[in-house]
Amino acid sequence: MLDKSNPIGVMDSGIGGLTVVRELQRILPGEDIIYFGDSANCPYGNKTADQIFELSCHMLQFLGSNGVKCTAVACNTISTMAERLRPCFDFRIIVASGKYAELIHQGNPDCHVVGKGSPLLAALVDRGDFNQHDINLEITTQVDNILSREKVSDLILGCTHYPIVEENFHECYPQLHLINPALEQANA
Repeated sequence: MLDKSNPIGVMDSGIGGLTVVRELQRILPGEDIIYFGDSANCPYGNKTADQIFELSCHMLQFLGSNGVKCTAVACNTISTMAERLRPCFDFRIIVASGKYAELIHQGNPDCHVVGKGSPLLAALVDRGDFNQHDINLEITTQVDNILSREKVSDLILGCTHYPIVEENFHECYPQLHLINPALEQANA
């Protein structure tokens, strides 16, 4: 029987979800947390929907077998499977990310949102490859691609891996306001 003393589960395609764990520990210091990061299969961004679903089910089964009262899906790629995953498990699955444009437009219909991912950056972070040159090169390659087409004032660190190298984003683009969605995920 699940009750409030059961742990909270957090799952991610790798270590990026630890940014959500950090915020949960800050907001809910008395909670026990079980983390499952699937570094063996990271990144998920280049996998098929069926592969993501299968890998996600394995993580959720593990967390469920450890008695979690709910699970925060920290990975934006996995969050696209939320509606398919929820009916398969008897604990709450919380997803607060992955729908940035829709949510932003609810608050400000005139705001223009541009999405651009980088499976390479997530993989570098997950491997613990913190070579500053490689990380900064990948960040500037992706962000310069956006800036060459759009005027940007805010940058959402839309993959849970990105806040881990937030300082690199600041270094490369001090003029941009960075938004870390891990706090919003933890609040949800």
